[in-house]
Parts: sequence; structure tokens; C-alpha cells
Amino acid sequence: MTITTAITWIDVEGVNNMRDLVGIPAKDGRKIAANRLLRSDNLDRLTPASIETLVHQHDLTDVIDLRTRYELSRIGAGPLRQDPRVQVTTGSLYPEDDPRAVIPPWRETMSAITPTTRNEAMAAHYLEYLEARPDTVLAGLRVLGSARGATDIHCAAGKDRTGTLMAVVLTALGVPREAIVTDYEATNQRLDRIMASLGEAGAAGSATQGAYSGPEQTTPAEIMTNLLDLVEQRHGGVANYLDRIGWQGEDQARLESHLLTA
Repeated sequence: MTITTAITWIDVEGVNNMRDLVGIPAKDGRKIAANRLLRSDNLDRLTPASIETLVHQHDLTDVIDLRTRYELSRIGAGPLRQDPRVQVTTGSLYPEDDPRAVIPPWRETMSAITPTTRNEAMAAHYLEYLEARPDTVLAGLRVLGSARGATDIHCAAGKDRTGTLMAVVLTALGVPREAIVTDYEATNQRLDRIMASLGEAGAAGSATQGAYSGPEQTTPAEIMTNLLDLVEQRHGGVANYLDRIGWQGEDQARLESHLLTA
């Protein structure tokens, strides 16, 4: 079965990789509702006008910021943390998150992976997110289920950490694998913009300096396919993984009720 899923980009100043996952098919013939599940790159450069657009036109009430304390201590908290209309929840997907560290946490994690193809290495890296920080995964899903309006999930570029958590969310909602992969691949359409923005941040001395290069930052389907295969092999699938980390039936019911529509 071929799943045709349109990418609904949200174009506001200060963000490069924001989209609404509205319309993606889920379980029981339902779909993801509009203005409920958003994903993006970092929100530190949102302008006041952009914030008003997100709050009023997209019903933004919650943000899940997956960046590390290492990153936040160097880049800053961003304007939404001072906006009383939006609740920002922070949670790292790296096992150690020391804001005083000299070496960024991702370098140590990646260096521990057995040399292999880039796609296999990235999938293994993504699996490490889930296995190292189930607390962040569980907290993030519970934010999604309890939010008053739309929740935006983001990291720095909005592709690796964001893509991993989004894959868990979408799988939990019964979204077909093909649609999950399509959503993951969509970041390639905005990669030049994302890398240019992170490059500017790097020049200013942020944690992203020297960490990004074009061809090595793409989001090919194989990475996400490999990740979902690894979750099946190691945990018996996303549902079993979530059950083991404390996800409850009432959590699932709230998630579906808030995010899905007939």
C-alpha cells in the first residue's frame, strides 16, 4: 500500500524546519488533527511576530526542547521560555548532560559505535537515544497527551533527536511505517537552510560550531527504516518498548484523544 502524505510546512521567521503533521493516517482510520503535533529545528530565533502567529494561528501551547544543557548553556534559552502562554519542557536524549563539559555529549556517544556505514551508525545512535533516556521519552509523550493545544518537538536541526522521538510518537499512534519514513525524509527539503542557520550560530560560538556538514547531515529513508528494525530486534517493537518504560493505557488513551481526529 502506498501512503501519500503531504508535508505541511509552517513558514515563520526565525525557524527553518517547522511542519504540522496534520493529516497523517493513524489507527482505526483516524488521522492526526491540525494544530496538535508540530516539529521543528530550534526556536531561539523566533521573532515576536512569529510567536504571535504560532500561538494564535497554530494554537501553540507546549514545546518539548530536546537539546542538552551543554547546548543551552552556550546558545541560550530562547524567547518562548519567557512567554506565559507556552510551557517549555526540556529533556536531553544523551546519558550525561553536563553544561560545564568541554566535549559535547554526542561526540562521545558516536565514537562508541562500531565503525560501519553512516546509515547504520546513525540508526544505532538513534537507538541509543531511546535506551539511554527513557525518562525523556516518557515525559515527552505525556506532555503531548496533556497539552492544551499544539506541541512542538524540536532539537537543534530538528532531524535526529526530533526524528527519533517523532518516530516513537507516530508508531504509538498507529501511523504506517511508510508515512513515518516520509516525514523523516522531509527534512532534506530544508537542509540547506538549516545548515546555514546552524553555521551562523557556530560562528557566534554556540555548541553547533564545527558539528555539521552538508552531505553527512541528510535524512535518508534507510536510517529511519534501520532504527525501526532495531527497535523490533531489541525491544519487540515500539509498543513493547513503551510498556517497559512505564507507558500506561490511560497515557495512550490521552495521546490518541488529543492528537487524532476522525
